[in-house]
Amino acid sequence: MRRVLVIAYYFPPMGLSGVQRVAKFVKYLPEHGWEPTVLTVEPAGYFAYDTTLLHEVEEAGVAIHRTTSWDPTRLFGGGQTVALPAESWRRRLSTVSQFLFVPDNKINWMPHALRAGKRLIRDHHFDAVFSSAPPYTAHLVAARLSRKHGLPLVVDFRDDWVGNPRHVYPTALHRRLNQRMEQRVLRASRHAITINEPIRKALAGRNTNGDFEPSISVIPQGFDPDDFAVEPVTMPPETMSLLYSGIFYDAQTPDFFLRALSRVVEKRPEVRSHLNAVFIGLLPKTALQLIDRLGISDLVRYEGYVAHDEAVAFQRAADVLWMTIGKRPGAEGISTGKLFEYFGTRKPILALVPPGAARDALQPYAAACIVEPDDVIAIEQAITSLYDLWRAGQLPAPNESYVQQFDRKRLAGLLADSLSRSLEGP
Repeated sequence: MRRVLVIAYYFPPMGLSGVQRVAKFVKYLPEHGWEPTVLTVEPAGYFAYDTTLLHEVEEAGVAIHRTTSWDPTRLFGGGQTVALPAESWRRRLSTVSQFLFVPDNKINWMPHALRAGKRLIRDHHFDAVFSSAPPYTAHLVAARLSRKHGLPLVVDFRDDWVGNPRHVYPTALHRRLNQRMEQRVLRASRHAITINEPIRKALAGRNTNGDFEPSISVIPQGFDPDDFAVEPVTMPPETMSLLYSGIFYDAQTPDFFLRALSRVVEKRPEVRSHLNAVFIGLLPKTALQLIDRLGISDLVRYEGYVAHDEAVAFQRAADVLWMTIGKRPGAEGISTGKLFEYFGTRKPILALVPPGAARDALQPYAAACIVEPDDVIAIEQAITSLYDLWRAGQLPAPNESYVQQFDRKRLAGLLADSLSRSLEGP
C-alpha cells in the first residue's frame, strides 16, 4: 500500500459541493492501492456543515490532521454556520478579498499547513503529495512540501485558476502574480488533473512554452453509488416534484425558473395542484420574495440546507431534477458537482445551461431537457413538456452505460493511476 499526503482546505465537516470530490477520493483510494492522510484546517465560519460526510471518511479509516489558520473565516468563530450574504454584498466582499489576498484569502493558512505537513512527512513515509483547489493556497502548500522533501506532486483543479470566470483581478499586477503562482505549481507537479476539457485546455494553453508542457488530464466530477442506498423521502401523491439541490450565487439564480413556473400555472390552472418545486440547500432572500410576488408559495417547498444523505433521499424521491449555471463570460468552463450526482439518481434533468462543459456532459445522458438559462418562455415550455410526459408515465430514462462512467469508485482509480505514474518521474 503506497501512501499519499492529501492537502485540502475544504473538507468535512464543511458541507456543500466543494468538499465532496476530495472526500470521495480519499474514501476509495485504498481500494486502488493508495492510503491517504489528509491535512486540512480546523473549521471556522462557513455556510454549511455536514457531519455525515465526515463520519463516512472516518469509517473508511482515513487519518485526518487539522491545523489552525489566520484567514478571515476565523472572525466568525470555530465551527459557526454563517448566513450566505446577498449577492451584491458577496461581490463587494469578494472584490475586497481579491485585492488584499493573493492568491486567495486562505493564504494565511499556509504557514500552519507547512509546519504540520513537514511534521507529518518527518514522522511518516509518503510516496506522493496530492492537493485539490480552490483555494489555490492548497497548491502552494503542496508544491513547497513536494520540493523540500523530494516527493512527486499531483494537483487537482476543481476550477480554473487564472481564468476562473468568477475571479476578478483588481489590477494587472494581481493577475500576473496569480499567473506566476499557477505556472510554478504546474512546473512543480508531475501531473495535474481537472474536472473538464475547457479547464484542461485553458491551463495547458497558458502554461505551455518552449521548454515546458504541463501534463494535464480530466477526471470529471462523479457520484458515489453508496449514497443512493438511502430510502427516498415521501413526496405528495399525484404531484410532479421538480427538485433543485445546492446554493445560488453569481450568475446562478432561480429567478428564471420561478418566473417560468408561474407562467405554467397561469396558462394551465389545472396543473397547479400537481406541481411541487422543492429546494434543498440555500435560497437567497430575494428568491423567497420573488416567490411571494409571483403568487406561487403554495407550489414551493423550501427545506434549507440538509445533510448530504438527506439531500440524496430528496433527489431519489423527486420526479425531475433541475440545475442552472447562468450566462456570464467563462460559463462554458463550469460543470457543477451536482450535475454528476444527479446522474447517479437516473432521473430526468431539466438543465438551464449555456453551451459549454455542462451541456456537453448532459447530451449523452439521454434524459436531459436542455434550455438557455435565461429564456423564461423556453423554460416554461420545458416544464410543461415534462409535466405532460409525467402524466403519461413516459419520462425519459438515461443511458446507463454513460452514467456508470461517473462512479466515484472508478474515478478514484483514475486518480490512483495518476499518482502511480507520478512515481515514474517527469
